[in-house]
Amino acid sequence: FYKLYPDAINHAATNGAYPIHTAILCVTKKRKSFSLLDSVDIVKFLLECDPNVKLQKVRGNSSLHYACRKRYNDSNIEAALEVLQTIYDAHPEAIEENRIESTIHRYHQQVRAFINSQLVYSRQAKDHHVMTTPDGNGRLPLHIALQNNVR
Repeated sequence: FYKLYPDAINHAATNGAYPIHTAILCVTKKRKSFSLLDSVDIVKFLLECDPNVKLQKVRGNSSLHYACRKRYNDSNIEAALEVLQTIYDAHPEAIEENRIESTIHRYHQQVRAFINSQLVYSRQAKDHHVMTTPDGNGRLPLHIALQNNVR
């Protein structure tokens, strides 16, 4: 289907969802002809086909937030975590979306653990970036602190 209609992955349905959101939703649906890991493979495929898929939103929510909000249980949480990791790897900046943090208490326990661990990593990376990025004069924050006798 993708070979015939490659742009179809960038068209939203009438409900505003793109194919990636439908694949995420399928993780929560148990079907005889469709395994949960098929949903994971479809999410990976869509992200590989077009890097802009990671930016597609439904009702103002990033794909990561959309995936976090789904109701998971013991039978589908492993596939859900793999989908979350795949989406996060493609678009780590989405973790900083305020909507994710403000609704984290509603997520499955393992989804909360994943999000919290990635938030910690994201903040450490951001702090590292701030500490290793020179200002307009080529000075690092450490140089400025030393020049100002900060202890």
